[in-house]
Amino acid sequence: MKAGLRYQNGCMYEHHGAWYVRYRQRILQEDGSAKLNHASKHLGRSADFSNIFEVKRCRASFMQAVNRDRFSAHSRITLTAFVEGAYLPWTKEERRASTSKGHHEIWINHIRDHVGELRLREFRTVDASRMLRAIAKKKDLTKTTLQHIKSVLSTVFIYAKNEGAFDGTNPVDGVLIPMLAREPGQTHAYDLDQVLQILDLLPLLAKTLVANRGLRGATPR
Repeated sequence: MKAGLRYQNGCMYEHHGAWYVRYRQRILQEDGSAKLNHASKHLGRSADFSNIFEVKRCRASFMQAVNRDRFSAHSRITLTAFVEGAYLPWTKEERRASTSKGHHEIWINHIRDHVGELRLREFRTVDASRMLRAIAKKKDLTKTTLQHIKSVLSTVFIYAKNEGAFDGTNPVDGVLIPMLAREPGQTHAYDLDQVLQILDLLPLLAKTLVANRGLRGATPR
């Protein structure tokens, strides 16, 4: 992915009694290409801020505008490029560590392989619906897990709208959870071959415990 599409947090620094933020700025060349230059923005005098958190809020507000303008210029950005270059870095910066980790895992484990090269602005409700059906068919997930996947994807578009990278109605709104998905708490019965494969990977003591339970409940083929 091109560095120019990556979400920027900016680098704060204090110099001669004032706070600044350094960031990268895309400069269009005469041949139509773009060059990345370093730029700095004066945030205010040090005396104008009562604590470091006020400086960070000022920095975040300015960088939000910088990123919004850049994403608007890239109307053909793919969903994958936006999520990995902007959304996930934003969750790491602005959300709790557990939330950021959870969204990253859901993206990697469930969503990324199903969106391909779909462009952010061209993503439709039917794309989200087909994706959830494909995930439910491929993996033994509960409806609750599928709802979490839907929620993460929806939040991506909420963030994209706030950054000016996406306009219109959130395409994930109204997407139905597949009815054939497993209900929460509903257990999965392993067949005999699956139990034997699991036993091969376990140490002796654990193997004995699993064998006692698993073989009694294993379903014959």
